[in-house]
Amino acid sequence: MKRLLLLIGSVLTIASSCDRTSCDLCAEEAELRHVRLVLAGTGGETRALQVTDEQEAAVAECALFVFSRDGRLVSQYTSGSGLFDFYLTDETYDFVAVANKRQIPSSLSRDELYALTTTLDENAVGRFVMVGSLPNHVIQSDEKITVGVQRIVSKVSYKIRTAFTGTLATKNFTVDEIFLTNVTGQNNLGLTGIPDGTGTWHNKMNRTATAGGALDDLLYGKLGVTMSPVDSIWSGHTFYTYPNDSPDNHDKENWSARCTRFVVKATLDGRTTYYPVTIPVAMSNKHYHIDLTISNFGVDHPEDIPQKNNYLDAAVTVTDWEDGGTIHGEY
Repeated sequence: MKRLLLLIGSVLTIASSCDRTSCDLCAEEAELRHVRLVLAGTGGETRALQVTDEQEAAVAECALFVFSRDGRLVSQYTSGSGLFDFYLTDETYDFVAVANKRQIPSSLSRDELYALTTTLDENAVGRFVMVGSLPNHVIQSDEKITVGVQRIVSKVSYKIRTAFTGTLATKNFTVDEIFLTNVTGQNNLGLTGIPDGTGTWHNKMNRTATAGGALDDLLYGKLGVTMSPVDSIWSGHTFYTYPNDSPDNHDKENWSARCTRFVVKATLDGRTTYYPVTIPVAMSNKHYHIDLTISNFGVDHPEDIPQKNNYLDAAVTVTDWEDGGTIHGEY
């Protein structure tokens, strides 16, 4: 979780048209509390390969919203530097911070802000969309306030292992591509807008051209690596997806909402084969690590249901996406 720091303390200028002394006096006479929001971290946009923790937590721009308890907008501020200075009277407020989302409309109520659509292609390494709030906070005196923001995307990493025996150990095995399928392409800032089957999705049932361009940086990796019969590989690719809690479906002919999958496309003994691993529920700001052991041919299509003990042993470990986090479960 990225931490935003609200510092309420020494009085600065209220407006550029007055000097510091007069502003100090104005603030004292009006009984205003000065609020300073300091937001650390910057980052650029790069391909999702060998991504650092700093890039995943970077903040390139931020908007801060101050709402009354009934959801009316009191103030709205934007910053490219991560520094906000403003004054508030003694009241109870809801603070909402939105990082790395471009073109946020002005004069939104709290409900309208949370209903604002965010799309997966707004995200990039170095500027993942993040949201956080501090509700029902009373401003009465100088104090320090922290607001935590979380990414809307979840992160998927992997490790592929081979364990071929018998005649298969003599065959060539090449990992051609790795990618995510059935990826939700939109949500809202309140995380209540997961689309149904008619909403925006990427890589429906297989990798498609609709997920090309910048989205490929988040969803796709090209390898072309030949592995030994007993071997392991991690290319450094990291994948990112929006939340998805759809019930699963394996219909290859008709599209419908379904679980997100991590898919390995490979060539074994000259034959193209797929190794899909299902992520039962993709949650916001979680890290899913997939450990996949391959020992046989896979399936002919990413939506085919693998037979148990046929070709692989897969474990999906779910952790909080913060400093390694805590393991919550395995699938």
